[in-house]
Amino acid sequence: MTSDARQLCRQKRNALTAEQQYQHANKAMRWLMRSRWTQRPKKIALFLAQDGELPTELLFRALWQRHHRTYLPVLQSHRGRSMAFAEVTVATHYQLNQFGILEPKVPHHQHLTGNQLDIVLMPLTCFDHQGNRIGMGGGYYDRTFAFKRRAGAPSNKPKLIGWAHQCQQIDQIQPNAWDIPLDGLITENHLYEF
Repeated sequence: MTSDARQLCRQKRNALTAEQQYQHANKAMRWLMRSRWTQRPKKIALFLAQDGELPTELLFRALWQRHHRTYLPVLQSHRGRSMAFAEVTVATHYQLNQFGILEPKVPHHQHLTGNQLDIVLMPLTCFDHQGNRIGMGGGYYDRTFAFKRRAGAPSNKPKLIGWAHQCQQIDQIQPNAWDIPLDGLITENHLYEF
């Protein structure tokens, strides 16, 4: 079921034209920049969109203009970490990771862990109205933010915000025990809070 939904949602987002992609990204960016989440400078992690994902390129400049610090996920980090985050500036150099995705070329000692961020915009293939998401199947985000499920852990930081096209919504996702739910989600049409 999950793989069928993943495939269907990927087909839907890949069917969007370049113009639709740009329009959706512009509208979603406006939702984010008007939200209470971005009114004061914060540490915000994004991702580099691929495979029809809602583009994130416009966000970097908009967030920098509001004095936010931006980060991208890095898989090549300290041993024992599923994923870490490296700051992105106009001077950042990049390297390809094992999946052919660009990530910042930043020394390991400068990487942040998930609990050091304020907001994380998360990629996904599908979402539902309850804040559940289906990712690409690697489990990197679920492992990185597993600490949010631990008893006594403050669940308010970071805010995990899905970033997707509205066409990626499905009726219901049956979450697995290890799935980390979203705190919110932004599409071109809505800002959802869960």
